[in-house]
Amino acid sequence: MSFLAVDTVSATPVARLRMAGDLAGEPRTFEDLREVLAALERSLEPDAQAARALVARASAIVVGVDARATAPIQGGLAPWQARKLRKHIDENLDGTLTTAALGELVALSASYFGRAFKATFGETPHAYITRRRLEAAKDLMLATRDPLSQIAYQCGFADQSHLCRLFRRSAGMAPQAWRRANRMAA
Repeated sequence: MSFLAVDTVSATPVARLRMAGDLAGEPRTFEDLREVLAALERSLEPDAQAARALVARASAIVVGVDARATAPIQGGLAPWQARKLRKHIDENLDGTLTTAALGELVALSASYFGRAFKATFGETPHAYITRRRLEAAKDLMLATRDPLSQIAYQCGFADQSHLCRLFRRSAGMAPQAWRRANRMAA
């Protein structure tokens, strides 16, 4: 899908100009950026507002973010709540983390907290906590020679088989095989 921009001086369209969202999955070229900058150069003096819009589009192409998508997430957590939750979860991975307790931490009901958490983090609280526990387990597997049962306990898993089952589902291989392969690579 193309975005059509019009050069305000010559009133000619700038063809094939695509927004960053349209570039997802495609190798980016600087042709889009060159077209935006050329149109910007031609429109700088007569129309400052159009020039600012073209600069925003050029920035979006370079950064890879849709310039129109700057609105805050609706129904999500406030930034202070997200920071507080990240810190609390990371510090308490070895313990029990329930949705109700996390909701209380940021003064939200459990049901609203679940929806707001997913809107902010893009995954459910359970999936986020599991992912963070697996990341912590990977770090410990590389940094220590502790047995998997001890690492499972330190990361908040019920037992070694719980860690192994979730690890295999996530990484596609057993934790011990992953540990051997990544220790040799490091």
